[in-house]
Amino acid sequence: MSGIEIAGAWLSIFLTLCVLSFLYDDNPIYKLAEHIFLGVSIGYGVIEIYFGVFKPNLLDKLIDGTTAQQVLAVVPLVMIACLFAKLDKKRAWLARFPIAFIVAAFAGVKLTGQLNANLMTQVAESIPNIPEVWAEYGLWSWEADGAGVLSSIFLVIGLSACLLHFYFSAPQSKTMQKISRFGVLVLMLSFGASFGYTVMGRISLAIGRAQEMLGLDRPPEEVAVIHPKMATLICLVIVIGFLIAWRKRQGDGHEPAN
Repeated sequence: MSGIEIAGAWLSIFLTLCVLSFLYDDNPIYKLAEHIFLGVSIGYGVIEIYFGVFKPNLLDKLIDGTTAQQVLAVVPLVMIACLFAKLDKKRAWLARFPIAFIVAAFAGVKLTGQLNANLMTQVAESIPNIPEVWAEYGLWSWEADGAGVLSSIFLVIGLSACLLHFYFSAPQSKTMQKISRFGVLVLMLSFGASFGYTVMGRISLAIGRAQEMLGLDRPPEEVAVIHPKMATLICLVIVIGFLIAWRKRQGDGHEPAN
């Protein structure tokens, strides 16, 4: 392994401990890791947009494209220039044209996509084909995580009860109240499952960071070069020492003057 890779592994362990220092208190070393993370993320996004969108769709067409492509590429170039007019108060009105075009185009593209993905697909998935489900899974299949006719029927009934719970156009009768309470139960079950899934994801991330700090995610050859346990111990001492010095300085700064 090169020296840069070893330094990167040590830096990764150090930044992990800096982030975990937030469990003690909001401190400068945590803010340092936070700012590094945001800066790297923004820089990565800018480079990805430049090489994935800006360069192939604008610069390459202006430089190496045909005459028709060059003429068409002038339009987005002018719109980009108009966006920078926001920096000048007198010419800020020029930015309204590209902003209006971006909002309208984004809304038009997303409208059909959102309807297809979040409405039509969900409606289709919520109305299962019972004969196909019976032929594939039967009444209930433990091997397929409970898929089957029973779970499909429960899905339709639960979804209908949830939708009826939010129906406020007419006074609720006793029957409607019972259906509404069943819909609330289904909603609570779904929220609990979503929360549990989120917690499991966060725990898996924490386990991954712990494995990196202990060297369990690398082959023995790399562990012998990086020494992740020693790096974790040294970085932990540095972070704890910084927190002690920072807390002591804060305490000295709040002492009343004589």
